[in-house]
Amino acid sequence: MPLVAHSKLPTFDVLREQGHELLSIDGAMHQDIRELHVGFLNMMPDSALEATERQFIRLVGGCARIVQFFVYPFTLPGLERSAETLEYIDRYYDKFETLRERGLDALIITGANVATPEIEGEPFWEPLIEVVDWAQENVTSVLCSCLATHALLKHFHGVERQPLP
Repeated sequence: MPLVAHSKLPTFDVLREQGHELLSIDGAMHQDIRELHVGFLNMMPDSALEATERQFIRLVGGCARIVQFFVYPFTLPGLERSAETLEYIDRYYDKFETLRERGLDALIITGANVATPEIEGEPFWEPLIEVVDWAQENVTSVLCSCLATHALLKHFHGVERQPLP
């Protein structure tokens, strides 16, 4: 805390049920502390989408008591999704275009499943590069996990992925 439950994202309810302190929008407006707006680009497959969302939002919410964290999950086109997951995303996730207009203080980017050794051939590559190029110029901090780290190293530094022996 203070992690601000600013939307109807089910993760906020789960965290509350698990005993995590969350601040309502009304409560947040009555505190005189800094806000940090964190984008959460979730590229995980359907089976891990919500668990990954909870994991990262829980970590963000537990890291400082001197700022209010507003976390905005979003995803990319080009990722294979079931109808059920697409409905969840449409209902609870923000659009990158909206976040780009509003601005973010930080960005977290998860990994993704890849089908080929050449990450640039993945259908999500171009939308991901659009996000990271924007973030490079407009976001103070970017945290990558798993495949996102490889993608940024490839894009910005030309470093190829190396399979482990």
